[in-house]
Amino acid sequence: MKGAIRKLFLIELHRLWPIAAYFVPVMLASLSVLMTFATGRMQRQYNVAQQAIMLNLNFVVPLASAIFAIGSVSNDVKDGWLRTLLIRPITRQRYMAVKLAAVYCSLVITIVVAGILPNVAFAVFFSKTPVQFDLARVLYIHALILLQGFLYVVILLFLSCWLPGVFNVIALTFWAILASSISSYIQYVHWMDKWLVILKEYLFPSGFWDSIDVVMARTGTPVAELSWGFGALAIFLALAFWSISVIQVDKGSE
Repeated sequence: MKGAIRKLFLIELHRLWPIAAYFVPVMLASLSVLMTFATGRMQRQYNVAQQAIMLNLNFVVPLASAIFAIGSVSNDVKDGWLRTLLIRPITRQRYMAVKLAAVYCSLVITIVVAGILPNVAFAVFFSKTPVQFDLARVLYIHALILLQGFLYVVILLFLSCWLPGVFNVIALTFWAILASSISSYIQYVHWMDKWLVILKEYLFPSGFWDSIDVVMARTGTPVAELSWGFGALAIFLALAFWSISVIQVDKGSE
């Protein structure tokens, strides 16, 4: 069975990386280099951790997650790939685990190529100002970035069980924009209402993102934020594996 899982994982990676997909990390890396030079030259001190947040959390992770997870499950149902797999000794849960691993590995590869390498290269070879590099903080930030990326992938796979094609990405984008708008409204209009102020922190599963803000502000250990991040991750993992077990494979998600 381990051999079958390994083979399926390699097949899924191959399906995620046709020739055209190789342009994704290259294109994002090119844009990251331009962003790094544009912002790095204007800084009095080049902050590697802050630049990692700008490149990865705000740019590479959302785009790469969307590109690799777009229609991930619904397309497999629509073209009959999932039905073909289930004829073999592969359960739906194993399929979901392998799909999740393949998409997340693709995301990590893109983060390294398009987010980490440009940041390190600029800090080492091109920065004309002093470089601020706190190894422990940089590793901590990147761990949280990887967790936030994993959460995005899990949510997108869950949504793809129920929504056809690109609509899993559209739904997540709309959710993020709506949550941000409501949060801003509460912040500026109902800032005296303590319950609404608390509620706005849970409109979108951004616990790992919020943890990064706490780490960068040096205001303590982000216990509440990490709890919300891991709690949301556990919930959406459960929803994703439940969804793959109940969707109709023959009819698809349309």
